[in-house]
Amino acid sequence: MAASVPAFAAGAALWAAGLALTSLPPVMPIWSRAAGAVAAILFGFTALRIFAGMLLTPLSKPFPYFAYPFLVLTFAGWFWKTVKAGE
Repeated sequence: MAASVPAFAAGAALWAAGLALTSLPPVMPIWSRAAGAVAAILFGFTALRIFAGMLLTPLSKPFPYFAYPFLVLTFAGWFWKTVKAGE
């Protein structure tokens, strides 16, 4: 499990950057953008802590454990907007 921590940190950093960039434009609903911003902060903080030498796994509490619900909320907003746009 410890061998996968650097790869998880890189993935968390990419998720943080992607979520931050997609939460900036006012295309999605505000609640989805807010959830994406919170998830970006939590994943970014997780990546920084791992790069600083702390051993965190994907299920470590409180970070990144609490980032996943915000990620799911962001996905729900994206899905909702996409389905609504297709009507």
